[in-house]
Amino acid sequence: MVGTLAEIAEFIALVALLAPDAMVFSRDAFVRVTGSGEAQSAALIIAFLAGVSELLGQSVILIVNRIPLYRFLASLGFTGLTYAVTVATWALAALAIAPLTPIGALSLTELAPVTGVLALAFAPRLLGVFSLAPYFGAALGNVLEVWAMALAMFGLHVGVGMPLNAAVVCGGAGFLVSYLFRTFLGHLLAKPLGTLRRAVSGSALEKSPQQIIDDLMTRIADERKR
Repeated sequence: MVGTLAEIAEFIALVALLAPDAMVFSRDAFVRVTGSGEAQSAALIIAFLAGVSELLGQSVILIVNRIPLYRFLASLGFTGLTYAVTVATWALAALAIAPLTPIGALSLTELAPVTGVLALAFAPRLLGVFSLAPYFGAALGNVLEVWAMALAMFGLHVGVGMPLNAAVVCGGAGFLVSYLFRTFLGHLLAKPLGTLRRAVSGSALEKSPQQIIDDLMTRIADERKR
């Protein structure tokens, strides 16, 4: 029992170490994640937590829609899993694009290191909890997107050992492919995905963060007029 708790504590410490190191473009963090299965698992947890953080930033939506606590927690888990799926799609796309670069085709044995690097690149999105903030929330989201993209390219270069130009192509094009895939799949499966989200959250979640802010500002304005 004590040994298990110690292992869990060590794993949590690894997650806490890798995330901030990745954010500052630490070469050691990305090298470590390509050579250790445990570090790769920690990187996937970081990507999962990035999704949780994003939804926490929008949690007011769930609160306004009066979501029960158990459904709120389920929604956090659901969003975290979508981030993990995004990482996997991005990694597969990067491997598919690799033959078009000077490095040539990558073997499937490279899938785990590439996935670990791309998952670790999601570290800045742990700050997604601030995405609801008025005025700078949307801009912050764009900054986090670019930050994660730059980390992915950097990680593929220093961690996987890709030449910089190949890392830029695989990281950037892989992200674009995964984004287009998610967009296409989102439109194609909009109805069943919406049904699944309502089943998880127990609400249609009709109000966006910006709509909530706008409604609040309107109420304040109305109160001042009285």
